[in-house]
Amino acid sequence: MNTNDLIASLGADMTPVRPGLLTNGVMLGLAGGTALTAVLFAVLWGVRSDPAAIYGNMPLLAKTLLPLALGAIALPWMLAQARPAGQSRTRHAIWALPAVLALLVAATLLTTPGPSWSMALQGKSIMTCLVSIPVLSAPILAALLVALRRGAPEHPMRCGMVAGLTAAGFAAAIYSLYCIENSPLFYGTWYTLAILGVAGVGAIAGRFALKW
Repeated sequence: MNTNDLIASLGADMTPVRPGLLTNGVMLGLAGGTALTAVLFAVLWGVRSDPAAIYGNMPLLAKTLLPLALGAIALPWMLAQARPAGQSRTRHAIWALPAVLALLVAATLLTTPGPSWSMALQGKSIMTCLVSIPVLSAPILAALLVALRRGAPEHPMRCGMVAGLTAAGFAAAIYSLYCIENSPLFYGTWYTLAILGVAGVGAIAGRFALKW
């Protein structure tokens, strides 16, 4: 068999990939994982007793909007990472989130008496926060990793890390509806640590689950 015949034979056996297969699979996985997280949240956590207070207070609203923005920004970055040499401009926008958080923390420090800083930082639910966000992230992260196996990430660990950021962002936004802590000192510290923990788990899982 000459070279041209070999190429023609290989090409005949190839099945075209449907456009949008990866993106549609990831979005379906995200929807399914988020639905499972919402059910888990409704059964084990539930919305705080004064939800109206969230919408009239910018620091409280930011507790939900910042992680929600993280999930929304990390999502296209994750999709880009799932393709060889994929690039996403949104990865630069993600740095705006810690900048906004830093401004909220600075404003809190300026308007809160020094002796109250420690109380605002520690709150009453550190362990609840550090456990709840990873638990609520788990269904979303698992669904995303399954969907991302349809891709071909050049850097599986990085893709898994960004999947962790995506999952933790949406999960933290959901958890914030339950969280009774109102200070940016609290959620700026403990939400961040919980989200970074999920990103680390995603990186480790991606190393094995997304390898090709």
